[in-house]
Amino acid sequence: MRTFYIFKIKNEYATLTKSKPYQLFRMLEYIYNLDKKEVSLGADLFYKMVENLNSKSLDIQLFKKYKENYFYTKFKNIHQVNNLYKKEESKLVVRKHYLLLESSIIKPSFLEDLQNMPNLFLCDFENKDYFWLEKLPV
Repeated sequence: MRTFYIFKIKNEYATLTKSKPYQLFRMLEYIYNLDKKEVSLGADLFYKMVENLNSKSLDIQLFKKYKENYFYTKFKNIHQVNNLYKKEESKLVVRKHYLLLESSIIKPSFLEDLQNMPNLFLCDFENKDYFWLEKLPV
């Protein structure tokens, strides 16, 4: 099971790090691993780099797309796809500043739905994996 944190990076930081995503990953990883005593420092840096998501709109958009899908369930801001044929178990949690995606496959269904959003950066901190969503082959 892979766990991806999906951030919408502000334009100025996206422009600076498009060709060097490792730098962006290291900054986000640093914030992710901060000690509880240093959270306020990390929060300031985080809010400078990451843009708010329109979480309510995205939540509604996902629900409208998947509501007729037999493999889909939703509870509050948590969207799940359990497709036995594709062997996909994916859960997307919509938050104000990031999305949390847990999936059993490499290219979950939800990534296709996010393709139209610019500057989305995915980080799997445990497996040291990161990429811009637009660089992911469709």
